Amino acid sequence: MIRELIEQCIEKYYREDGEYYSESREDEDGNYCSMEDELTKMLTDKQVKFGIDKEDGFDSPGYENGFLAVAFIEENGELDLVTVLLESM
Repeated sequence: MIRELIEQCIEKYYREDGEYYSESREDEDGNYCSMEDELTKMLTDKQVKFGIDKEDGFDSPGYENGFLAVAFIEENGELDLVTVLLESM
């Protein structure tokens, strides 16, 4: 269940126009949202044990990418991991 919540949150950051995941977005009210901040708040509110790590990847004029990994303890006590490639064009 925790994995599904994380994946739903990540899907909000998918950019259909460029077919990539971004690390930020605007919400319905035009406010800036950060994937890392939103995941942190959601998991903290649900009292999930977790760790989030973000690493920069390739960076060049016109394109850059990074990686976000979320390690967490699922409700059944098992360790799980979700990763996402973040791109900016």
